[in-house]
Formats: sequence, structure tokens, C-alpha cells
Amino acid sequence: MSNTQNLIGLRIMQRRKELRLSQEKLAEKLGISKNHLSNIERGKYMPTTECIFKICSAMGNTPDYYLVGTPTSETDEIVNLIKTMPTSNQKKITELLRFYIDNLI
Repeated sequence: MSNTQNLIGLRIMQRRKELRLSQEKLAEKLGISKNHLSNIERGKYMPTTECIFKICSAMGNTPDYYLVGTPTSETDEIVNLIKTMPTSNQKKITELLRFYIDNLI
């Protein structure tokens, strides 16, 4: 299971919850089982291209949103703050961020 899969699953789950959709309801719209959707949201499975397009159709947003995420002004601020740090501290921050992302789900 990769960080990419975890983040894709997390974005799908967050959007589903924003729209107040149950896993059952979204899975039905996508034509997949609730268990399969649960595994995608937990980062166990990578959704297929076809599934990503169905997710976009069912919940809005673009494939980029689910696959890559949407940079925000906070993203730019974080990057700029990290750039001002000494290289050794940048490595520590990177490790902390990886640990945080790995343990989100």
C-alpha cells in the first residue's frame, strides 16, 4: 500500500462525507461493492481509471483532484516555510510529514 493510494482513498472518503453519502450509496452509484469502496478509501486498492471517472461523475471534481489533490494557499505557505529552514531540518520535516501521512488512516 503506497502513500499515493492512501491519499487518493482519503480524498474520496472526505468528498463522500462532505456530500453526506454513505459507502453503500456511493458504491451503488459506482457499480462496485461497498467492500471494494471501503478498500479504496483505506488505501488497500487503487481505483481504476474507469472508477475514477465514475467517482468524478457521482461526486464532482476532476480526476486530478482525487489523484493529486488540489494545492491551496496553505500548500504554498507550507512549502515556503520549509524552504526557509536549514537542509537538515527540511529532512526532519519531510520524515514527520511522511509519518503523519502513513498514519492518517
